[in-house]
Amino acid sequence: MKDLLNASGADSVIERLKKRLEGRADAYEIFFSTQKGFGAEAKEGEVDSLKARSSAGVGIRTISKGRLGFAFSSVLEGAVLDEMAAKALAGSLEASPDEFLRFASPGPVRSEEGLGIFDGSYMSVPEEEKIKRAIEIEKAARGFDKRVKRIRKASYSESVTADRVVNSNGVDFSHSATYFTGSVTAVAEDNGESQMGWEMGMGHTIASIDPEWIGKSAAKNAVRLLGAKEIKTVKCPAMIENAVVCELLESLASSFLGDNVGKGKSMLIGKQGVKIASSVLNIFDDGIMNGGWATSAYDAEGTLTGRTPLVVEGVCQGFLYDTYWAARAGRASTGNAARGGYKSTPGVGLNNIYIEKGVKSLEDLLRDLGEGLFITELLGVHTINTVSGDFSLGAAGFWVEGGSIAYPVRGMAIAGNLLGLFSNVGACASDLRFIGSIGAPSLLVNEIEASGT
Repeated sequence: MKDLLNASGADSVIERLKKRLEGRADAYEIFFSTQKGFGAEAKEGEVDSLKARSSAGVGIRTISKGRLGFAFSSVLEGAVLDEMAAKALAGSLEASPDEFLRFASPGPVRSEEGLGIFDGSYMSVPEEEKIKRAIEIEKAARGFDKRVKRIRKASYSESVTADRVVNSNGVDFSHSATYFTGSVTAVAEDNGESQMGWEMGMGHTIASIDPEWIGKSAAKNAVRLLGAKEIKTVKCPAMIENAVVCELLESLASSFLGDNVGKGKSMLIGKQGVKIASSVLNIFDDGIMNGGWATSAYDAEGTLTGRTPLVVEGVCQGFLYDTYWAARAGRASTGNAARGGYKSTPGVGLNNIYIEKGVKSLEDLLRDLGEGLFITELLGVHTINTVSGDFSLGAAGFWVEGGSIAYPVRGMAIAGNLLGLFSNVGACASDLRFIGSIGAPSLLVNEIEASGT
């Protein structure tokens, strides 16, 4: 990590900016970020495209007489840095005063060693091995079943990022992580019908990416939907697959962000301490989860991260804050400041948010379900109204009989309210899965109405 920051000149950049800002601003913050990445796509057993990227830059915030200034640059030369500092200071003179502006204060020192977010072998793996992984993903998908006719976007990518935050209150911390992903979409065809299946793997270590599993899983997801039937409108219990629940949780997650609560853009306003979901649901945001996609010792401002309960036995416990929105709400930061990079100011963001897993396996819960739906795909999840929670979505999956999958089904639509759906959950499976920083197990819903033919 230090090597990556030093190679980008982080120390000299930060020291120069500190000299330009000290005594000229009431308070300041410097955010330096550098990253490198590599990606490959395979097509028909060959490399289809390669991408390599490298960037470094710095952003600064200043507070003068309660006014915020901001400037950034990817040019890290002395004169440009001096001009950037001057722009931030000048900008703060023109901004409106805001009594809640402040920067993070230093807390206990925490190491990132042991958090499982950095793979030291990142720089030592030959490029040929990285390319081979994309080809292996495509090969595994294509070879799973003769009905798999086409492969789209078999890709493998990896990146390393290192950041450092320094402010006038004494905060000075560095964060680094490596990221690895592999994904593919397979198209299966039979008797004039076509179905698509997608899968991905992601983690902080090279070993977390299994090309064989990714390729075969995508192909399996496509093949299993061939021969799907349309069903009549039905009201019945349903299992919702973990990957789909992740999408639903993501739609709910924005309502826990303190800025959305403060701006009136949350479906949870006024609901702290109120039962909003089934008693079997527990939801947490965890910034120090081992190996979590968004795990870090500190947030993007330098506040210690932690594990924050959001829903316990169905009851809303509270919300997530950065320094600014915590001040507006009269609360303490939960360590949830996030940045899109050095070109943007921090805002409230998620760490690793997840629904706690249950005890029973997916197979056991399907047996408990008996007869009903197993939903493996929802279409249009992005259209869910994140303020009211109302939704109307297309759905596909399987009809379950006698506790076992009977046949695939399609052409359904389900409508309702997100909080209503989560309130109707009867059990959580043990198959907790994370897609990025969103995690969920499969859920057994006591009753759902699906509109069919």
